[in-house]
Amino acid sequence: MSDSSSVGVLSNIFTAPTVAFARLRERPNPWLALLILLVGYAAVSYLYLQVVDLAWMLDQQMQQNGNLTDEQRKQAVDAALQVSPVVYSVIGAVAAPISILIVVALVALYFTGVSFATNDGVKYGQWFAMIAWALMPIVIGLAATFINLLVSDSRFIPQDKLNPLAFGNLLGIDVAGLPSAQRGLLRLDISSIWAVVLLVLGVQVFTQRSIVRAAIVVLGPIVGIVLLSVVLSAL
Repeated sequence: MSDSSSVGVLSNIFTAPTVAFARLRERPNPWLALLILLVGYAAVSYLYLQVVDLAWMLDQQMQQNGNLTDEQRKQAVDAALQVSPVVYSVIGAVAAPISILIVVALVALYFTGVSFATNDGVKYGQWFAMIAWALMPIVIGLAATFINLLVSDSRFIPQDKLNPLAFGNLLGIDVAGLPSAQRGLLRLDISSIWAVVLLVLGVQVFTQRSIVRAAIVVLGPIVGIVLLSVVLSAL
């Protein structure tokens, strides 16, 4: 697929997603989408670790370990601060893209397993490309987070507050102390919902099955993970 075709898919994914997915089904190419996603995650992670107060951030992370005393936590933070802040920024800029790449690869593997079970003929490479492009709306949330870091005093901003478009932040809900499942839901924003809708449309176009079946394939694991998190948090 030529660069112009990739740019065309980028435009269509927002304006005519079924057209974009139909083209990707025939000629899968994830590279432009992956480049945008990986650069976006790397930029946000690097900037956050550049502007945040590292001592405060590390202390916040240590507090999640209830087994540490105040003195042990202080010692751990002091030891961690011996590492240059630049190192933390670089690690973050590398780890964030790798994480999203792993997520795309695992979801593609899940869809491939479903394809094998239902014999719809869609291969791993096709799913990988579809997922990468379906996640494009997330760039909107990344852009909002990046701008928020630039214009705000971000020295003591927790990660839950990074994305101003997150539902929790829009509704003014303090997620501190909430169960992990609720925190995860409140971190979602409209771009995340948009990406899920695109995944459903992508599965429908790729498998040429009903929208209901596509929704079950996409939403089934998500609902299962949320329910499991709720159960575990209640134990």
